[in-house]
Amino acid sequence: MRIISGSARGTHIEAPEGLDTRPVTDKIRQSLFNIWQFDIPGCRFLDLFSGSGSMGLEALSRNADEVIMVEKSPKAAAVIASNLKTCHFENRKAKILQTDVFRAIDDLSNQKKTFDLIYLDPPYTVDEIFEPVMDSMGKANLLDPDGMLVIRTRKEKEMKDQYGNLEKFREKVYGISKAHFYRLSDSKV
Repeated sequence: MRIISGSARGTHIEAPEGLDTRPVTDKIRQSLFNIWQFDIPGCRFLDLFSGSGSMGLEALSRNADEVIMVEKSPKAAAVIASNLKTCHFENRKAKILQTDVFRAIDDLSNQKKTFDLIYLDPPYTVDEIFEPVMDSMGKANLLDPDGMLVIRTRKEKEMKDQYGNLEKFREKVYGISKAHFYRLSDSKV
């Protein structure tokens, strides 16, 4: 796995061992960052279920101002820390929160943190997590008014059009995966 573009372009990064994480393929990462290309410089980026940290690292490489990566697994969090050093991002505004995603959502919401871009990549093997995490995101007020939230699911997974103050405006299929795009609903903007 490698960083696709930006200051760390071509840098090889590690993925956590085992089957607990599914690294985002270069194709999906490239497509999402092409969509976000004008939103990334100077943005605040939240990466939930971070795994290897590839999405947050890619955002840093493309000049995101702040990146928070949330990963519960100690092994995966250690890999993210190693990847930050490999990419020479240890002095950038990047933070790894080694905690449960639901706790992180509550903590960030209580701190009144907001993000321009939020990416969620829950484990496909825990199907029952998708609805609760989106319900939490719909109540948390973590997305900036002009921000975008994307959640990756398996291709067959349907997600609701509305979660609290978040409304779906797009879907895109990538092989066995589907990206669901959300923004704040007009009534909250």
